[in-house]
Amino acid sequence: MFRLFALALDSYAGGTMLILGSVAAGVAGLLLVRRLINTSNLVACHEVGSSLLSVVGTLYAVILGLIVVDAMSRFQEAHQVTDGEANALTDLIILSRHLPAEKHAEIHRKARLYSDLVIGEEWPMMDHGRFSLKARAAALSLFDSVIDYEPVTEKQKAIYATSLEATSDLWNNRRIRTGMVTLGIPTLEWLVLIVGGIITIVFTYFFALERLRVQVAMTTLVSLIISLNIYLVSMFGYPFSGDLKVSPDGFRVAQSLLTDEALTSPDGSRQGTSAGH
Repeated sequence: MFRLFALALDSYAGGTMLILGSVAAGVAGLLLVRRLINTSNLVACHEVGSSLLSVVGTLYAVILGLIVVDAMSRFQEAHQVTDGEANALTDLIILSRHLPAEKHAEIHRKARLYSDLVIGEEWPMMDHGRFSLKARAAALSLFDSVIDYEPVTEKQKAIYATSLEATSDLWNNRRIRTGMVTLGIPTLEWLVLIVGGIITIVFTYFFALERLRVQVAMTTLVSLIISLNIYLVSMFGYPFSGDLKVSPDGFRVAQSLLTDEALTSPDGSRQGTSAGH
């Protein structure tokens, strides 16, 4: 339920609705309390209420800060993992150029298939918290192609060892990336975040200023800062969905490299051109 809530807010339009709705609800609650409860009764609660609000506000601020930092760290990690996966794929493409022509062509063909599936099929699916089984199968097939090779020369042995390391990095980064897609922010964190925000705003209703407009402004600011932080969590906590998300630009670089090499034979000559030209 909370994941659907977060994905609905994971856009600039959704964030605007969240902020405006939170501020409106906060102010409406204040006006309702002031209408139903006598001001003198609220004034009598100031001494105790101020102490309790300080405790509640501090506790919520600590929890809120930790969750926001965790969400932003998750977004940064998603960037690093995606770049690591794309870089490993690029390394495989470059290294395979120094392998025998048949193995070179095989690895390039499977690398192209994998990058096409990741960009064209898997990235849109990640927007909904899923990943592509076809892309996963293509990654495993690429892994098998790299392993299924017996190097002969010392140069080939060095390339083979480096290619195995690159393939392992690709698979490990892919596994982390798909795990981040399916997990997201835990339900318990969302529960604490939302309930804690509501409690903090409600605590401001136990105070009564002579000028209602001033208190409305104060409640508006409290609701605004809490809703902004919740919006940050929804935007950064799901790094592969919404208007602000990690892009597959690294895989596009790999694709462009494959396109360039499709025009060039392994010995460095341009295909499709005659010797006279």
